[in-house]
Amino acid sequence: MLGPDFYFIFPWLLFGLLFLYITLGIPIAFSLVLAAMSMVFLDDRVTAWVVFQRMYNGMDSFVLLAVPIFLLAGNLINKAEVTDKLIRFALNIFGRFKGALANVNVAVSIMFAGVSGSSTADSAGVGAILIPSMKREGYPTPFAVAVTAASSVIGIIIPPSINMIVWGALTNTSIGGLFLAGIVPGLLLGLSQFAVNYWFVGKYDVPVHEPAPMREVLSSARDGLLAAAIPVIIIGGIRIGIFTPTEAAVIAVLYALFLGFVVYRTLNGRKVLEASSATVRLASLSLFSLVGASVFGYLISFYQIPPMLMGGIEIGNPTVLLIVMALVMLLIGTFMDSLPAMAILAPLFLPLALSAGIHPVHFGIVGVMALGFGLITPPYGLCLMIASKIGGIALLKSMGPTLVYLTGMLVVLLAIIVFPEITLGLPRWIAPEMIGLR
Repeated sequence: MLGPDFYFIFPWLLFGLLFLYITLGIPIAFSLVLAAMSMVFLDDRVTAWVVFQRMYNGMDSFVLLAVPIFLLAGNLINKAEVTDKLIRFALNIFGRFKGALANVNVAVSIMFAGVSGSSTADSAGVGAILIPSMKREGYPTPFAVAVTAASSVIGIIIPPSINMIVWGALTNTSIGGLFLAGIVPGLLLGLSQFAVNYWFVGKYDVPVHEPAPMREVLSSARDGLLAAAIPVIIIGGIRIGIFTPTEAAVIAVLYALFLGFVVYRTLNGRKVLEASSATVRLASLSLFSLVGASVFGYLISFYQIPPMLMGGIEIGNPTVLLIVMALVMLLIGTFMDSLPAMAILAPLFLPLALSAGIHPVHFGIVGVMALGFGLITPPYGLCLMIASKIGGIALLKSMGPTLVYLTGMLVVLLAIIVFPEITLGLPRWIAPEMIGLR
């Protein structure tokens, strides 16, 4: 152990060990735990008991129970073939326009986001159907992959969002407020992607579908709107006070079961077990990351790293500060999953944001979006990897069109930073008391 004379180096050791373990190829969740445990042997003020206690406290949250339950809802929706219903509905709306499937891809992601709360589920579920369809209709494969990956990012912005639940639990920010604040930014991301689609498809010889008969439009609208009703039920219930975000996740599961067994009759016992098994695997990875990040975040606070940063940073203009923090989160998001990344960065940046007068809900939306963009930027780029695998091409071949979509998304992020009312306007209008806005 190092003595008191060396206490000043412990913050550097903590981050140095973390990056060392990550460089050695150890999964990030385990790297966080190992970095924290290493401090037990180096710093006599940190005991194993404190580390284990903080790891337990990281999971001992009623709010976090919503994460696996929303994952289950998303998996059940996939197994119930609701994605097909959403695609059929969107195709009947956009089919008469050139580039229909590209626009359907974005529209379905907007609707699917309100169903699953997971970008990876969106990328896999929507991509498995639309990427092969786009290829058959003459869309270049890199473009089909790029639009699928880019639109899937909307899944963590439009509520219900698993990332917002985690952010709210980490920063003690109103999850209902985050849900409301994410609606307009999510729709703006979708509009930016529609604009990029319009620019791209003018160069491609792709078919225009015949307008669907009114009976078909009405039939698909019924099926599509039944699925798209999930976010309305969740947001409405939380706003009225009928249930909490965790209870809302249970409602989402029950509604998914109702659609699958009663309305569409596409679910059976075997599919429910498959969805449950996939949920256990995904939830264990996500939540164990939070276990490690919880104790790591405690050590960040213990070593007073935020005050150290505040002492070395001139806060100045809050907009400039938020841009700088967003750039850091964009960079970190390219290297690691957003959940452990936000668990590390949120405790670091939140005191800075609050000191600069940035509203925590506004900061939360910017953080979730900035880290979420890492889903389409290598070397992490999980959604881009999934879409590329479905498309059967190397990831780098789709980077060109993906960067065009990313440019539009960054413009939206910048607008949200500069104009806080884009995020705070809807919560201020619907539920100001929920997040302290008047």
